[in-house]
Amino acid sequence: MNPFGNRKPVIDPRLFIGRRSLIDAVCERLTAAPPQCCAVVGDARSGKTSLLYYLRSSTAGRPICADADAARFVFPYVNAGPYADLGASQSHGALYFWRDLARATAQALALPDDLPTLPDQGIVETAIADAVYALKCMVEAMIRRAGDHTFIFLIDNVEGIARLPRHTVSFLRSLTQNPDIGDRVAYVVTSGAPLNRLYPVNELREPSSFWGLFASELFIGGLDDADIAALLGRAPELNDTDRAWIRRLGGANLTLILIAAAHVYEWRRHPNGSPDEIERAAIEEARPLCRSWWRHLIEIYPDTHADLRALLDPTRQVTDDDAALLDALRQRGLVQTHRTGQRTPALIFARSLDEQVALSSAETLLSFPAAGETAPPTFTHLEGEVYAFLREHAGRVCTRDAIKRAIWPVSPPSDSALQKIIERIRDKIEPDPKHPRKLIAVRGQGYMLRRNGA
Repeated sequence: MNPFGNRKPVIDPRLFIGRRSLIDAVCERLTAAPPQCCAVVGDARSGKTSLLYYLRSSTAGRPICADADAARFVFPYVNAGPYADLGASQSHGALYFWRDLARATAQALALPDDLPTLPDQGIVETAIADAVYALKCMVEAMIRRAGDHTFIFLIDNVEGIARLPRHTVSFLRSLTQNPDIGDRVAYVVTSGAPLNRLYPVNELREPSSFWGLFASELFIGGLDDADIAALLGRAPELNDTDRAWIRRLGGANLTLILIAAAHVYEWRRHPNGSPDEIERAAIEEARPLCRSWWRHLIEIYPDTHADLRALLDPTRQVTDDDAALLDALRQRGLVQTHRTGQRTPALIFARSLDEQVALSSAETLLSFPAAGETAPPTFTHLEGEVYAFLREHAGRVCTRDAIKRAIWPVSPPSDSALQKIIERIRDKIEPDPKHPRKLIAVRGQGYMLRRNGA
């Protein structure tokens, strides 16, 4: 079995690699008196969910935070990502979120799941608000009864609740302000974008804002040398040349290293094809993800006018905006700067931004997007995750259960919710979404992304 083939979040804490400096920074906030809220920001597939699973695995026998009483911490986990895709059902999204938060709290305390039945879709807004308030009170009561525990709520993909009714996050803040329990409540949230991009600036500045609880953000970026060595150490079949090759392809970026390592490992075990073909396969797999990263960065730093090749040119005068973009690339492990000042990109990333994959010259770096090229579609977080999974399995039928297991290891959505995500992907990739030719449904089985439509 390929030890690098699993791109899903790491659930088993024994398989979690590195991130020690980031974990120490999180623990510093959680072990303060009172515990401090913490936001972890990073790109898709950067390991944010794995980090939360790792925190949740903390026990008295294996504490995550050194010199802390692990037995007093409780880590309820909720993935807020699906709530962003409810569209017009935003009020019900608040209800589902608080239902899931109450259930996660009960599970963390090993309490029976005896939550009330949710009201149906036809009830009025005031009834929904009352039901949300009742669930909030249930969470408060559980915290109050467990007086010897500190509750660290882990909210994954927190941007999913940014579109929900405002009382959703107001109630979250109220838990930290409650005089009876507030000094035992904090949040660790993950986001694909800085929190100041999720809400209007005036709302962020309000003293009562939930987002005001997060004084600073931590970025989950590239791996350090020790992390990479530990990761590649999973496969003793790889030699030093293989490891150097993988690092040249993936830089210090977790996802690109996993993609490169998976291809090199298979080639080492079954040496079919040339090294150029192995590199081409890795680049083709990573291309949509790399381009989405680049597009996202250009949105964050719109005042830079440099393409990747210009950014890497040591003779070019770097502007302040260019320097900020370069720093963001370095944070993500996509570009490394040497003592000589030379800037070296992860080869997979550089080639994924090329107009076409041309492996004849290792130094060719073309700009993105190329002239006349249609820009890739802009997906939401969940749309991008589902599309990336389908593209990895292009030409094969992916069952609904397989898709849900891959994207939602915990709390998978219903088939109808998945269908809505598929429909929105079609809206962005199909010339005629009502008559799809690229992303098709296979009756009774699931969905298939055609190879020529990937």
